[in-house]
Amino acid sequence: MNITRHPENTVSWIDLGTPDMETATAFYTALFGWNVGQPDSNGYRLCTLHGRLIAALGPAEDAGAPYWTTNITVSDIQATATRFTNLGADIIVAPTQVGTLGHAAVTIDPVGAPLSLWQPGTHDGMQLNHQPGTFAGISLLTDHSAQAAAFYQPALHWNSNPEHTEFRLPDNSIAATGKPPGKPTAQRSLWLVSFASNRPTADVERARQLGATEVRQGSHGDVVMRDPTGSLFGLAQHIR
Repeated sequence: MNITRHPENTVSWIDLGTPDMETATAFYTALFGWNVGQPDSNGYRLCTLHGRLIAALGPAEDAGAPYWTTNITVSDIQATATRFTNLGADIIVAPTQVGTLGHAAVTIDPVGAPLSLWQPGTHDGMQLNHQPGTFAGISLLTDHSAQAAAFYQPALHWNSNPEHTEFRLPDNSIAATGKPPGKPTAQRSLWLVSFASNRPTADVERARQLGATEVRQGSHGDVVMRDPTGSLFGLAQHIR
């Protein structure tokens, strides 16, 4: 759908910090038909589809495996960062102004999952989602779903079901929880970003041909994959 505004405490933007920009660019361009722009002075490249902003690729800043970052829109980033700290999260990058675009902060939640906060200025976020090749949702890969639920309800007003298998966000989207791939001791918690597909079987095969590997089948027909640079992503069935 086309988007003009993101409600508070919902996903507004996604970006990938990758150690191999050229490989990542080639992969997502070939898989989803993205147009990846030229890098800015920090190496950050905006991605569009059908002329609409959908994501960005940038140089990896964290050690370890690269990952897609989930950015949550908030109206008062300083107050939200303080609330996160009081509830047990770590603030890795304190609220920082990004020119006229907005203010950003980077956090690690109490179960170890990175999450970024965004207070928009001129950049409100993605302009298209839930279409093939665009953002379809997030899910939390963790062995500590109850602890995560206890954090996100007061932190972002995300409600969890009694089994802690999913969150309901303020825009009524659903974020599932699931086990991380591999051994629990070897994989930190992570927010998994999924992309919509109207031909998931063909897209999985195409992703394999482009150098990705399939990690597992999800519980709702989605597929978790690892791109050629090592970043996890999901493919979710798009219903026309």
